[in-house]
Amino acid sequence: FDILKRGLETIHPGLYRYTDKKEMDSIFNHIGNHLKMELTYQEFYQKLCRLIAQVKCQHTIAIPAPNELHRIIKKGKFFPLRVTWQFNTIKAYVMADFSSEASLPPGTRLISINGQRMESIYEELIPYFPSDGEILTNKHSRLQVGTDFQVWYYLLKSRSQIFKVELERQNGEKFTKHYQPVTFRQWTKNYKKYNAHEDSEIKEYANYYKRKEKTNRSKPIRYEFLSDDIALLTVNNFDSHEFSSIVSEAFEKIEEKGAGNLIIDVRYNGGGSDILGRNLFSYLIDEPTPYFDSLYSSANISDTTFLFKYTDKNSEWYRQVLPLVEKMEDGRFSTKPEVNEGLKLQQPSEHSFQGNVYILMNGRSASTTAEFTAAVHFNTLATFIGEESGGAYHGGHGGDFANLRLPNTKIEVQIPLTKYVMNSSETRFIRRGTLPDHIVNETIQDFILLKDPHLELALKLIEKGQ
Repeated sequence: FDILKRGLETIHPGLYRYTDKKEMDSIFNHIGNHLKMELTYQEFYQKLCRLIAQVKCQHTIAIPAPNELHRIIKKGKFFPLRVTWQFNTIKAYVMADFSSEASLPPGTRLISINGQRMESIYEELIPYFPSDGEILTNKHSRLQVGTDFQVWYYLLKSRSQIFKVELERQNGEKFTKHYQPVTFRQWTKNYKKYNAHEDSEIKEYANYYKRKEKTNRSKPIRYEFLSDDIALLTVNNFDSHEFSSIVSEAFEKIEEKGAGNLIIDVRYNGGGSDILGRNLFSYLIDEPTPYFDSLYSSANISDTTFLFKYTDKNSEWYRQVLPLVEKMEDGRFSTKPEVNEGLKLQQPSEHSFQGNVYILMNGRSASTTAEFTAAVHFNTLATFIGEESGGAYHGGHGGDFANLRLPNTKIEVQIPLTKYVMNSSETRFIRRGTLPDHIVNETIQDFILLKDPHLELALKLIEKGQ
């Protein structure tokens, strides 16, 4: 714990960005004073997660020791129902049944697990999740995507050998089932079984989302025309090596076709390279426009004795990094403009779009994606639909990372080395992400009926000329 405290104070570039030093010191002292009793590995990990969440940085996160993580992946046994949530009023539903039975229809409501109501489980888990500032949607996304709920429930709540689950059918009938936990291998096997279910409702639902997931994996960056006047550009990540070529082709085709409306879908896009975020931004501007204001690291990063002893950084890394930064008067290290093009004026791309832009986003739209949405919003280039973005409007922390290895438990804490500051004088969104112009709260019925309310709303706005 002492090593973690020193590591955060030495390395993190924005430790006091959202929680001031006095409050952070109080949190350190409170947790430190409760570490004198004997703790299990899981209990200590829980305390670390609770502490790290107080930094309010989505990229600062504790990861179980590599051997423990390997054991969890190979032998861990998890809750067997895939869960989706409604967050406007906290309710949990079965999205898919990956137990050995593989038979529960989607939309079955989860009332409780082992006697604890789902609302209570939500309240217990949320404080463990890191997120920029006061953004709640990003914390929500950590319960909503893939097997995230199963993993977090295992790490932070219970490793039960049997799950007593209270459920409610769509007609209001309540019933109880007992489930054995499943390994990831069993999960995959039962997933195939569920997708091949004979029940027509389950089969249609499972096949739809199976196709959707397959498309997102195989074509994370893609475009299509919904009509002669409406283009849809889906951007699932800012990592793809084909990103620049596909985006360039998309905007060239949009210009050729003369489409006046563009929908950009960045839902569930957790980020990637900020170069690609800026690349997409360049197609929405018509004059040179600022993007980042500044990038800098902590003054204490020069404590290389600590850095080299407890993290994965070494003298060769330090030697390569030093020419890329310059020391400021307050001791911090600022990234040189020639090193990161985001610090320069962004130039419009050749086929920049001049029509109406609509951006679909949610709490998983984070990191580079949050930088992109913030820059687009500040420059009033689009109408935003969905949820608050999952990353801070005024910039997060990222770039390079140091993995802090705690010497006894071997738990690794990922700590970002660079504080990003966006070029924005907007004051409404301090401690928040980009807020939508039109809020969309998905319901379980949207999932069951295979509806996309975000896209439907964008099309309605286009039809009305809004």
